[in-house]
Amino acid sequence: RSEIEDSVLAALVNYGASPSMTMELSNRSLRLYVPSDALGTVGVEDAAYEPRTGRFTAIVMAPANDPRAVRHRITGRLHKMTEVPVLNRRMLSKEVITKRDIKWLRVRSDRLRRNVVVNADNLIGMATKRGLRPETPVQSSSIQRPVLVAKGSLVTIYLNVPKMSLTAQGKALENGSDGDTVQITNVRSKKIIEAVVTGMNRVSAQPVGFTVMN
Repeated sequence: RSEIEDSVLAALVNYGASPSMTMELSNRSLRLYVPSDALGTVGVEDAAYEPRTGRFTAIVMAPANDPRAVRHRITGRLHKMTEVPVLNRRMLSKEVITKRDIKWLRVRSDRLRRNVVVNADNLIGMATKRGLRPETPVQSSSIQRPVLVAKGSLVTIYLNVPKMSLTAQGKALENGSDGDTVQITNVRSKKIIEAVVTGMNRVSAQPVGFTVMN
């Protein structure tokens, strides 16, 4: 069957089909039989292809170019394919995706959901919101920027002012990723401030309204 599909697709390329397309035969049980002393080649005649719908028809026979070979009319449809980045292993919740975790998979374009990630750069460096299966298109709703500051966790607050750098301990009131502005409670003064997440359990505060108590 794969030899039949390859031969038909090669013929349809002359009519506007793309070699990267995948074929869906209407005659799924089609088999071509040849004498044991003949070549197992497939010939294609009278091929026709409609790019708008993807449908095609063709006459096939085996061996190719044999006037005595039985002709079979086949019909089917060609589908455009899209290469999408997928995970090459199962990933647990909150794991960060790296370049080593990605492989490429060809998927029928008409079966891709709108929110599927098709650019590897939009996967690398992101964290999973839940466990994800390998070799399955990843939806954008299943990933997020890595949480560097978790709600309820203790963080180090950095305050840089001219000629002085201060630190204090705080407690995060919300989750935050790199560059996010989150609310932090100063453990000593009990004041609530806004600070920017700069690293794992690290935030940077602005001098205005910030007090460090010894």
